[in-house]
Amino acid sequence: MPANNEEVGGCRRALEAKRLELIGRQHNAESIIIERVADAADESVLANQRDLAVDTLNREAAVLRLVTEALERIATGEYGFCMECGEPISAKRLAALPWAALCLKCQEVADRLDRTSGPRPKSWFQDAA
Repeated sequence: MPANNEEVGGCRRALEAKRLELIGRQHNAESIIIERVADAADESVLANQRDLAVDTLNREAAVLRLVTEALERIATGEYGFCMECGEPISAKRLAALPWAALCLKCQEVADRLDRTSGPRPKSWFQDAA
């Protein structure tokens, strides 16, 4: 866990602020409204803008889920510990990414596994660590 309750409190405040920011952005979904225009080039530009807006909304929804889960871990006393290996997550990592659920070592393994195709059984993750 981070060194002290003050650091956890700082992370909680950062997470709550990020949560409010992301919730506010989720209400900005009018950017994905499908519009029809006479010019095919303009329609293509609008379609690309919609695709970008959908990708952004999806990313923000994923971060919102991670932020909410981190706040739940604070409430249960599990915050600051890697969800995979159980080791403490460094205070430096939590300061940079307060919703981090994995220590740096486990995150690197997870990133490597994500680059390969198809789902992997949990045992593959453990073997890779």
